[in-house]
Amino acid sequence: MNEKNNFDIVRLSLAFIVLLVHSAEVTRNPDIRFLAHFLNSDFAVKGFFAISGFLIAKSYLRSKSLTSYFIKRAQRILPAYIFVVIMCFVIGLCLTTLPIVDFLKNKETVKYLIANFSFLNFIQPSLPGVFTSNPNQPLDGSLWTIKAELSLYVLLPFVLPLMKKNPLKVWGAIFFISCAWFFYFTVVYTGAKADTLAKQFISLSSYFFFGSLLATHQPTFDRLKEITIISLVVFLLFKGTDYSFLVEPIAFSSVVILFCTNLCSEIKISQYGDLSYGMYLYHWPIIQVLQHFGVFNANAFLGLLMTIVITVALAYTSWNLLESRFLKRAHHTPPPIAGSAARD
Repeated sequence: MNEKNNFDIVRLSLAFIVLLVHSAEVTRNPDIRFLAHFLNSDFAVKGFFAISGFLIAKSYLRSKSLTSYFIKRAQRILPAYIFVVIMCFVIGLCLTTLPIVDFLKNKETVKYLIANFSFLNFIQPSLPGVFTSNPNQPLDGSLWTIKAELSLYVLLPFVLPLMKKNPLKVWGAIFFISCAWFFYFTVVYTGAKADTLAKQFISLSSYFFFGSLLATHQPTFDRLKEITIISLVVFLLFKGTDYSFLVEPIAFSSVVILFCTNLCSEIKISQYGDLSYGMYLYHWPIIQVLQHFGVFNANAFLGLLMTIVITVALAYTSWNLLESRFLKRAHHTPPPIAGSAARD
């Protein structure tokens, strides 16, 4: 891979896509419904996993030890994640319809803190008496991806040595398991939490480790353009069918990595900080607060503009006052889901 790349701008763009789509989906405002039709947050999230797999594989190979690898992961993930969980709790404390004492004593409040600090957001995504009049109640519905990312971080040191020995066979096995898992929980199993189970790290592993394959297997990376063109053609042929999920891991991952690595000249934005991780974490609660105060109902486009401005400002502040300070204690490494290119 060339030293010059576009990981920063691509991930920031993907974070904006997620923000715009969630603005439409979380508020269910008809005036901005078109955003969810013309943009695809599912593609953006899966693209994040592919980029993460690519960059973190390279970061792992540069790490001096397994301990060093996990320390770097923690230093990048935890500060902003802990902050957003606390921020959501404070928002809930301020906006709950319950008396403060009742809110603090409520079992759901305790459950929320334990679940979210444990990266198990799906167990308790909402707080009692908070956003009950909003179309959606979760404080931050974006956090579900972090546990999936963490699981893949743990798996990578075990998978990568195998992938270096038999790259295509190992990724093929991951692809089969990933697709089988997704198929089972979207077609065969229709019980409780089927949709949640379908989105676990196993179904996302094919995207993550395809990124790792491109990072570590030069022959595959050298044919990235051909892989992208062929997989996109096949994806378009099967788009809207029950078989598109079989093509997405290669098509989505390859097109995103191609844009990041060698499709166009470098667009530098690193001088403004590493904002995409913060944008990904913070945009949902900002949307919810603005919806709570009726901003989107009064003017959906004003609500959208305020969401963008506040999210970018908060992400910028978070980077400069929180995230970057922890990174100064260690080599700079790629963040989960959305962040800068790997720079050790």
